[in-house]
Amino acid sequence: MRRPTQAHLAGTAALFLLLAATMPATTVAVVSSEADALLAWKASLVNATALSNWTQATPVCDWDRVHCNNESAVVELRLDTLGLSGGLDTLDTVAFPALAYLDLSINHLGGAIPASISQLRSLKSLDLSYNGFNGSIPPQFGDMPSLGDLDLSRNKLVGNIPRQLCRLISTRILRISHNQFSGELPNCWCNLRSLEVMELSSNRLIGKLPDCWWNLEALQQMHLANNSFSGEFPAATVSHNCSLITLDLSQNAFVGAFPLLDGCHSLVGLDISSNRFSGSIRPQLGDMLGLFIVRLYNNSLVGNVPHQLCRLLLIGNLDLSDNLLAGELPDCWCNLKYLVFMDLSNNRLTGKLPNCWWNLKALSFMDLSNNSFSGKIPAAVASYNCSLRSLYLTGNGFVGAFPPVLEGCNLLTTLDLGNNMFFGVIPPWIGSQVPMLRILSLRSNNFTGEIPLGLSQLSQLQLLDMSNNSLTGSIPIGFGNLTSMRHPKNVSAIDKLLWGKYNDRLGIIWKGRDQTFRGTIRLLAGIDLSNNFLSQCIPEELTNLQGLRFLNLSRNHMSCRIPQDIGSLSFLEILDLSSNQLFGNIPQSITQLSGLNTLNVSNNLLSGKIPIGNQIQTLTHPSIYSNNSGLCGFPLNISCATTSLAPDERNGEEEDHWMYYCVIAGIVSGLWLWFGMLFTIKSWRCGFLSFVDGMQCKIMKKL
Repeated sequence: MRRPTQAHLAGTAALFLLLAATMPATTVAVVSSEADALLAWKASLVNATALSNWTQATPVCDWDRVHCNNESAVVELRLDTLGLSGGLDTLDTVAFPALAYLDLSINHLGGAIPASISQLRSLKSLDLSYNGFNGSIPPQFGDMPSLGDLDLSRNKLVGNIPRQLCRLISTRILRISHNQFSGELPNCWCNLRSLEVMELSSNRLIGKLPDCWWNLEALQQMHLANNSFSGEFPAATVSHNCSLITLDLSQNAFVGAFPLLDGCHSLVGLDISSNRFSGSIRPQLGDMLGLFIVRLYNNSLVGNVPHQLCRLLLIGNLDLSDNLLAGELPDCWCNLKYLVFMDLSNNRLTGKLPNCWWNLKALSFMDLSNNSFSGKIPAAVASYNCSLRSLYLTGNGFVGAFPPVLEGCNLLTTLDLGNNMFFGVIPPWIGSQVPMLRILSLRSNNFTGEIPLGLSQLSQLQLLDMSNNSLTGSIPIGFGNLTSMRHPKNVSAIDKLLWGKYNDRLGIIWKGRDQTFRGTIRLLAGIDLSNNFLSQCIPEELTNLQGLRFLNLSRNHMSCRIPQDIGSLSFLEILDLSSNQLFGNIPQSITQLSGLNTLNVSNNLLSGKIPIGNQIQTLTHPSIYSNNSGLCGFPLNISCATTSLAPDERNGEEEDHWMYYCVIAGIVSGLWLWFGMLFTIKSWRCGFLSFVDGMQCKIMKKL
């Protein structure tokens, strides 16, 4: 009996020894498997130079961007912003049972997102944003119970959002914005009760939001902008535990009354712009005392601006533009002392601005344009420190002199006072006290007097519109020194990124139509002084402004000739010199304006042959040159053979004719003088006759 027992003990001991011998080998195999899996994936990448120290000679836990736990298992791969190119299909995810964080954001990875990612059972955070992944979200992502943070934003993903994502009940952050997802949200979306951040913006999602929406009581940030959601936005009542901090519903097709957000007292940012909301602004909005950003523009909101908004003492950005709001602003409006951006444009607001208006000392952007405001612009107290950068008052009924409050606004870059009833002279201090002006529009007012010479000091000025006033005198020669108009504008990539809702914009007459320029306005440089009483010559110095894209001096009393170097304005697209008293020929240099597409020199005293060639040959409408009695040639049906030439063209011929006349007159005068002397002086006459007789005798002898 002992031998079987001894054999059993011996076998048991051997088994223990075998297990003891194989345990370290198993640990090594796991580590080796992770290294092999990462090296195999690295080998599949097109560009992996940033992973140069990923080699067999180095332990995997010492590799760049690889983090391990105490058991030497890989738990984090932080591989963002490395310029990696390739895909994920060769990554053996089974080799990483402990991986909790995978960050591959801001690379150049592409292809489909493999379903094998769902085998990372310990994964808590997955970030594949800012890449080029395509295809759809694998439904298997719903089988990742530990996933708390999923970011697939800014890729090229398509298709519906899979219903399986509703099983991610532990997920706190879901970012899938800036893709091409379509269809409606799954009905089970309200199951995501742990969700704190939801970013679905900039996709092609449609349909109504489910009525159970406010079951998402943990939600703090909701971004649904730039989709095609429709219907009424679900109401939040006091029975809901609203945790929202930011709500962005902009650029959708929501309808109905202003969203009911009772109980959302933590709200800091609210954007419902560019929808179809109607009705009035809810007074309860004033109870959200932490609001800093309120954007309600481009809806159909009506009624007065509720005085309860004056309680939003922390608000810094308020945009109510492009609605149907009416009535006067509440008297308490001056309480909003932290307001930096205010846009009330394109409504039906009336009345005068309160005298305390400039208590709004933080204002940088102010747009009241296209309303029915009236009265004078309030004066500021002596201690007022102007922080304005952009001021738009166009399209109202403001009266009075040029606003004195602007003296000393040395940060002001855009000033639009157009289409009001301001009067008096333009102050001479505008060139020295508002030195940063880039855009100045005073059109369609009642300004009088001469154009101040100080405007020539505005080195940043690129757009000047003083049309439709009663200005007199001449165009300042100093305009030729306007530095920013001397060179064409280019918009950098950074500038394009920075352009948004609150950038400079201006309505100008462009190709005969009133057009508002926004993002492209930095490319424009131009002068419009039309419909005034300006006189004298067009300064030759204006031809130094080679960055001009439009020049309109029409309907004035300008005289003299068109500057001979007009062709040096090589970027000019629009030139209007009509309805003046210009005379002489049209300079041949005008044919050098290769971008010219709108020209009008009608109703002047021009004469001579119309220049031909290059771009001007395409401007074929006779009205361009009409009512100039001396002009001839194409496109007018007037032959130059039957028309008197312009003085410049006649000049050469007249000089030749006078030369001929002088020579003939000299010859005739000489002959008369010689013959006169011959017949009045006896000795000369006898000598001459003797000479003739002698010559006659010689000829006869020869004959």
